[in-house]
Amino acid sequence: MDQCGTEQGGVSPQPHVVAGLFTDLDELAAAVASANVEHVPLASPRSPFEARYLRIELGDGTSVETGELSLPHLTRAQFRKGIYQVGLIAGESPGLSWNGHAMDRSTALLFHGGSELQATAPGIDHCVGITFPEERLREVVAALTRRELDSAPETCRTARLDDGVRDALGGILHRAVEVARADGAAFDAPEARRALSQSLLSTVVRALDKLPRRPPDRERTLLSHSRIVGTAEECMRARLGEPLYVADLCLATGASERTLRSAFGNVYGMGPNRLLKLRRINQVRRELEHGGEHTLVSEVAQRHGFWDLGRFAGDYKRVVGESPSQTLRRARVALVA
Repeated sequence: MDQCGTEQGGVSPQPHVVAGLFTDLDELAAAVASANVEHVPLASPRSPFEARYLRIELGDGTSVETGELSLPHLTRAQFRKGIYQVGLIAGESPGLSWNGHAMDRSTALLFHGGSELQATAPGIDHCVGITFPEERLREVVAALTRRELDSAPETCRTARLDDGVRDALGGILHRAVEVARADGAAFDAPEARRALSQSLLSTVVRALDKLPRRPPDRERTLLSHSRIVGTAEECMRARLGEPLYVADLCLATGASERTLRSAFGNVYGMGPNRLLKLRRINQVRRELEHGGEHTLVSEVAQRHGFWDLGRFAGDYKRVVGESPSQTLRRARVALVA
C-alpha cells in the first residue's frame, strides 16, 4: 500500500494520503481505519479482481475513506468507538444494500461508533465514508440545527439527501479523491486539510438536518432486524472456527427461527443457513492458505462441519474460484519459495 504525505520540515509520522490496490479481501479489510471489517465473497471472480482503497487523513480524527470492489460479496463492519461515520455510495452500485436499505446516490447512512454496517453487494461496490470525532459532530449539529444526534451505540440512521446537498457533497468528495490520487502531497499543508474538513462538515450538517427526529416504521423494523443480525454475528465471531447452526443463533439472539430468517432476509437478502455456509467456507479457505506439509483438506473441512466432502469441494470452488486442494498447493509452494 502506498503512503505519502509530509509536514513542513520533515516526514510526517502519519501520512495524510494512504492508497492501495488489493487482490485479497482480507488485506483490503485490514486497510480500513474506521472499522473492524470482514468481507465474505458470494461467488468466485471470473477473472482476478482488484480493489481500490484510498484514505485522506484530515487531522483531529476526521478522515475520508473510499473503496471500489467489483466482486459479489457481503461486508460486516463494526465502527470504532468515539466516532460518527457518514456512509454514501460514490458511483453506480446496482443492487447494493446497507443494513437492509437499498442504496442510491441520494441515500446516506449515519453510523455511530460501535454500530455495525451489514452490506450485500451483488456486483460493483463503490462507496465512501466520512469519519468525524463524535463530540465534534454532535456540537456542530447542535449549534447549527438546534437538534441532538442520537447517541445510542447501536444507532444507524438513514438520511435522504435533496439534490443540492447530494450534488454538493458528491462534488467535494469526487474532487478531493481525484486530487489525492493525482498528488499524494496535495494535503500536506494543514490549511488544505482544514479547508476540506470544514467543507465536508458544513455539508454533512445540512444533510443531517433532514433526518426525521423519529425513525419511520420501515426504518425501525430494519434497525430491529439489524440488531438481531448483529447479535448473531457476535456469536459467530466469539465461536470463530466452530461450526455453527441456525439453532445456535436462535439461542444467542433469543429470536425464533422465523424471526431470525426474516431479519437475515431483510439485512443480507439471504437466510442464515447460506450465510453460515459462506462463513465456514471462508474459514476453511483461510486455514488452507496458511497450511503446510501436514495439512489435509479433508481434516480442515470436517473440522468446520463439512462431512460431505464431494459437495463441499463443489461449493468451495463456486465461492473461492479454485478447488481446496489448489488453495493448499499454493500455500505449500509459498512456504518453500
